[in-house]
Amino acid sequence: MSHQDDFPTLDCHEADNTERAAAFGNVYECWGDERPIDDYVAWRMQSVQHARATWYVGTVDGVVAASLGAYPIVLRAGDQGFAGYGIGAVHTRPEYRRRGYARTLFEWVERQQIAQGAEFGLLYSDIKPEYYGLMGYQLCESHYAWGLPRPGLTPGDPAATGRLEPFDPLEQAAPLASMYAEGQRGRSIWIERDEIYWEWVRGRYPDHEWLWWIPGSDDEPRGYAQLKHTESETRVFDWALRAESDAGAYWRSLVTMAAERGIARFGGWLPDHAALKSVLDVTPRIKELTMIKPLTDRAPWDEAYRDDADFFTECDHI
Repeated sequence: MSHQDDFPTLDCHEADNTERAAAFGNVYECWGDERPIDDYVAWRMQSVQHARATWYVGTVDGVVAASLGAYPIVLRAGDQGFAGYGIGAVHTRPEYRRRGYARTLFEWVERQQIAQGAEFGLLYSDIKPEYYGLMGYQLCESHYAWGLPRPGLTPGDPAATGRLEPFDPLEQAAPLASMYAEGQRGRSIWIERDEIYWEWVRGRYPDHEWLWWIPGSDDEPRGYAQLKHTESETRVFDWALRAESDAGAYWRSLVTMAAERGIARFGGWLPDHAALKSVLDVTPRIKELTMIKPLTDRAPWDEAYRDDADFFTECDHI
């Protein structure tokens, strides 16, 4: 059996445009879709989502063997904001696997990010979390909640659910950002979203539906939901509630709406929370598992982070 020292050294560096296109072509096998590979690469090269990341590659004799993206984030932890980054699309070409190249690139990028001021790392693991655990990442709670909405099956008084009104996130940017921030109040860890981040979100999800939730006869929104519709389901990509709002009424309102629209399946990345359990089936996620690592001695870690990270939404997934 060969040892890692027997393999050619991986040259780790920030990707140029040619290497970024090569990396996107490599990941097609894992995250591609039905479009031809050339169209897929062109889409990723022009994507608002992927343009936010810094892309790194590890090359062997000029060939992109491994690659990943690092997206800037700010984590609010211990009542302080900490610059950090989220890792996405970690990939190694098949012929270069089992050489430790992905880990070599991963650790090289971590050193670069720390040198640039990052104090937390975040990732959503599609593989066994033990792999990243060996590199210091802490596995957090991660759940789905799904239901098959049917008229008349939603528990509780329909009149007490409130109403949902569509809005344009571009026109309502300030109240949307304010409600998101208030919705995180009291949680030990959450992802901060400044104006630039919100612009990225709106550009990344132009086809999603945004709804205010207005309880009872009140004219003031107390929550919002960002929904992605497909032929087979509707996913909750983002949501928030103002403090002391009736979470049960909020979720009953959304599920009732889904039933009235004839939506076959409703849910998404949602936390293990009592209000959700009353209307949807909550189960642990089996992939896209949230993992967090403090990168410096100044960055804190608290066991409460494991539970509160369950409230991270798919909107922030990279």
